[in-house]
Amino acid sequence: MFSMTLFLSHFVSDFAFTNVYSDKFLDKSSYYKHLIWVLLVFLAFNFDMLTGWMLLIVSLSVLLHIGIDLLRIKNKNTNIYFEIIFLGAFFLWSYLFRNFFQDSFLSNVFQFYIVGMIVTTSFGSFLFRTFNLFEKERKDTIGASERLAIFIFMMAQNYLWSIIALGAGLAYKLIFVKEKNIKELILSPTYAILVSLFWFLLMENIY
Repeated sequence: MFSMTLFLSHFVSDFAFTNVYSDKFLDKSSYYKHLIWVLLVFLAFNFDMLTGWMLLIVSLSVLLHIGIDLLRIKNKNTNIYFEIIFLGAFFLWSYLFRNFFQDSFLSNVFQFYIVGMIVTTSFGSFLFRTFNLFEKERKDTIGASERLAIFIFMMAQNYLWSIIALGAGLAYKLIFVKEKNIKELILSPTYAILVSLFWFLLMENIY
């Protein structure tokens, strides 16, 4: 696999701790808050690559990301097709400039692991909102935390702790969450298990 810090930067910027469906996210008057997050994320994943051509490539990547954000804000909406198309565009962008970033401080294995973590947690929340499993404005902190724990333990092949995490997440929702969502109770951990298994097998075959 190749170094994908540019794709990772875009992916994390728009999905980790972010709800692309939120009215606040789509409000241009508060965009500066997201912009600060974007700059910090791109810096975090590319801090050792900010010289020569790589500085130009990272700068162009930030501008491309901002352009995508502004297009969302202009449309005052987004959908799964919009997000997948630009995720694919950033993936190809990363592939195109892969040779410039092959000496990144972040190993390819670590980068791929983080992508899997975001797919399991925050991108899972995006999919649940997209398919109306819960309201688009609703936060999914509990569900994302549950899926994060399951992902970490399953990737470490610690299945006992995976079961404990699943049980703890279910118990927390049943005891402390007032409005029970049966679909979410079932689908959130199921999604985490399936994605984690798939990602583990994928990494085993690639690396």
